[in-house]
Amino acid sequence: MIRASSILFALTATLAVAEKPRVVVVPFATGEGATDKAASKFGALVSDELKTRTDAVEVVAPPVTKPAPEKGGGKKGPSAEAISSLDTGRKAFDDLRFDEAIPALKKGVELMLADPVTADFEVVQDALVKVAASNFRNGEEKEAKAALAELARLAPGYALPPGYPPVFQREFEKAQKRVEKLPRGQIVIEGPSGATAFLDGRDLGMVPATEENVVGGTHYVRVDGTRGEKFGQVVEVKGQTVKVKAAFGAPPDRAPVNMVPNPNVTATVDEGMAQRLTAYCKAAGADFALIGLVYRISDTQFSAGTALFAARRNAFAQLAPVAFDVEVLTANTEAFKLADELLKRTASLGSPVSAPFTLIAKKPQAVVAAKVEPTKADPTGDDLSVAAPERKTKVVLQPKDRVLDKPANVVDVDDPPQEQPPSEQPVAKAGFPVWAIIVIGGVAAAGAGVGAYFGIREATRPVTGTVTASW
Repeated sequence: MIRASSILFALTATLAVAEKPRVVVVPFATGEGATDKAASKFGALVSDELKTRTDAVEVVAPPVTKPAPEKGGGKKGPSAEAISSLDTGRKAFDDLRFDEAIPALKKGVELMLADPVTADFEVVQDALVKVAASNFRNGEEKEAKAALAELARLAPGYALPPGYPPVFQREFEKAQKRVEKLPRGQIVIEGPSGATAFLDGRDLGMVPATEENVVGGTHYVRVDGTRGEKFGQVVEVKGQTVKVKAAFGAPPDRAPVNMVPNPNVTATVDEGMAQRLTAYCKAAGADFALIGLVYRISDTQFSAGTALFAARRNAFAQLAPVAFDVEVLTANTEAFKLADELLKRTASLGSPVSAPFTLIAKKPQAVVAAKVEPTKADPTGDDLSVAAPERKTKVVLQPKDRVLDKPANVVDVDDPPQEQPPSEQPVAKAGFPVWAIIVIGGVAAAGAGVGAYFGIREATRPVTGTVTASW
């Protein structure tokens, strides 16, 4: 009887262990402003924390993976000349030297796209936005609209970065609508088994891949082989089907045959990543995979955006972002909280999030709403010029919620500024930016994020609340 009880107890314990979810922690990726060391250290803290929860989860070792593609899509990366031209253009843009920024940025884009294998399309998209903004500032609307149309053509569904005002957003939406009316075609990409196809930087998944409803014009195809091989081709779509067949030369250094594709975690999680994580979990013998991206949110803090992939359901659950100091000294508590949420999701995944989605949390914006009275010459309020208003303009500041050191009053922007002794200069509350209100062609703008386009600069008076501008 004792022996039977012992056997029953051992069998029950074995079943309990077998029922525990198996989780593999994918090495955390490095986002903008973060360091590889910080990402690796925080990922290790999360993994160690999960390993202490032996009663609820089993952490399995990651499988051996093939080398992850380097940023830009190739081993060597974009050419030094392309990088130099783009850096020069961005610096000129930030310094408001638009005449210098435009040719440098355009040259950088041209050089970047010359080799689809190494092109970094996120950099290309940012450069096209700056080209458009620079041309609008210089009064060259035709060239500006052409840059926005090229951006809309290469990046369907692209969203402008936060900070651009409604007038610029509307111009981009107009460009998107013009692009929608262009002729369409499709691109069929074939290649060696297991290879991954990309079109204009977008991951299309494993070959063979077909992308339908492609806007006519020049497009850029890249195919990554399972052993690090690279293939690139520039194609022209003219309302028909374009077929691309990738062929690799001699493979790079020999690699173990049991390697699986690297998940290659980036800020955007798409269907291609789901395919790679399925193979990753299968090789590791895991039910779930935790992915994460560490990026900078301030001078002193990093944030980690994470998601849990359920292999059996082929679905993602996005977890709450966490923040910690740049030295990763305060990250233990955040790793503990992240492990808690992960365990809850392994028990009940909840409503899965649809791909594509981003691992970067939206930052709260310090918003100053502008109400503009349209003029007779511009009934829509969409004038993008920098001409001065025809008559006197007043900006009425109506503080809300936040309290200023001094009350905000009606300011006549045509009146000369009144000098104040240094001791009486108003100072913004800690944690609040100092802003300038600039009136541009019928639009009152406030902010610092896109000062290069709108000519916004820091002022000596703090401004928060609602702005009403009329003339």
